[in-house]
Amino acid sequence: MLFRATTLWALCASFAFNVQADTVTVTGSTSVSHVVEVLAEAYSQAHNETFIAVQGIGSSAGIAAVKQDAAELGMSSRSLKPAEMSPDVKVVTIAHDGIALVVNKQNPVINLTKEQVSKIYHGEITNWKDVGGADKKMAVVSRDNASGSRFSFEDFMGLTQQIKGQTVSDINPQILVVNTNGMVKSLVSRNVHAIGYVSLGSVDDSVKALSFEGVKPNIDNLDSGEYQISRPFLMIYKEKNLSDNAKGFLNYISSDEGQTIIEQRGYLKVR
Repeated sequence: MLFRATTLWALCASFAFNVQADTVTVTGSTSVSHVVEVLAEAYSQAHNETFIAVQGIGSSAGIAAVKQDAAELGMSSRSLKPAEMSPDVKVVTIAHDGIALVVNKQNPVINLTKEQVSKIYHGEITNWKDVGGADKKMAVVSRDNASGSRFSFEDFMGLTQQIKGQTVSDINPQILVVNTNGMVKSLVSRNVHAIGYVSLGSVDDSVKALSFEGVKPNIDNLDSGEYQISRPFLMIYKEKNLSDNAKGFLNYISSDEGQTIIEQRGYLKVR
């Protein structure tokens, strides 16, 4: 009976906290959300009156949510397009990240050039033997259209084309498209012949990150500029829509403590 009473009290206390806490909605890039979730947890521990709701739904959706007043803070892992900019939309860089090409750990290939990557994603190279690997057909993975990672990757690799004044994707339509970094890693870790790309901060032991143009993908090389596939992590907002708690969280991200967490999670902090 005591256990049941204690459990009931804990549930009621948790419910009361969530009702009383001021909720700040942060939505957007799945890549950025990985570190923002950690920042939100750390911030909420010191500010228990604030609940930070982090939703990873893609950079484009996060930008749109702020513009449509559906979220106080948006996350993007790419720069805003001209059509997405407006005088009332503010952008602050909270970190810098790289994009790493990843393959299965059993794949003998260790490096790719920009020309090779472009040909792989255009569908001109389809067999690993053409880049020093086994005589096996490649399984090429990309991200969905709303992904900031995909936008930055295609922009850097020259995987776009102009149609009626609009920049659109020019990758091979047969490429497998998935929604998150986690799904890319899951597919690559299970398929010896797969290749994909993920946030540098998301690389773990489940996959092998390839060198690009002879440079290893790590924070030191990203910081020095030697590793060239990079992009910003951005927070987007409208000043008029920011609550005091949202401002507090935004300031926390840029603080020494927030930037230290960003660095500890494998991203390049803002200087």
